[in-house]
Amino acid sequence: MNISKLFELQRQLDEHIVREHPPKEGEDRLAKKILALQVELGELANEWRGFKFWSYDQEPRIEKRTYKTCPSCNGEYDVDSCWMCGNRGQVAVKIINPLLEEYLDCLRFILSIGLELNFTDIDVWKFKEINITNQFIECLGAVYSLHVQKKVSGEVPRIMYEHLLAYLIGLGKMLGFTWEQIEEAYFDKVNNWGTKNE
Repeated sequence: MNISKLFELQRQLDEHIVREHPPKEGEDRLAKKILALQVELGELANEWRGFKFWSYDQEPRIEKRTYKTCPSCNGEYDVDSCWMCGNRGQVAVKIINPLLEEYLDCLRFILSIGLELNFTDIDVWKFKEINITNQFIECLGAVYSLHVQKKVSGEVPRIMYEHLLAYLIGLGKMLGFTWEQIEEAYFDKVNNWGTKNE
């Protein structure tokens, strides 16, 4: 597992974001990144669905078809070809994995937090809880603890960040993702940044 490549890609993306959206005076970007990570963990849990004991549908969302606008008539349809223009323009279909997409968003923010704290040369390991529900809770707890530590002491110990990253890496493994799959999807996501509104 080589996370240094991901840190470098994230550094480039963060620099682009700062150019496009400079920090406002007095803005605490770290706090916003921490909140964003918490939100993304919630969105990831929502795509996983395994905690929804009240629902008959607890299967993870691992496939979603997206459709692009028909080049002939500018209509957007959830079919393989456009019926409005007599099927002259083929509608492009892309299949994505919403669970993986949300995991990548979590990874993006945790890497950005590491860059802000200057924690890029770190030991990478993984923690795995007894089940995915507990793993989510531990991830959220580790994010909150990092925030409190920064707020109270002004500093975050490297080991605290490494624990958070370890829980997130363990969560990815528990969700069935290989590191190769994560790395490839991360490169694709960062390289396509700006082609859609994030």
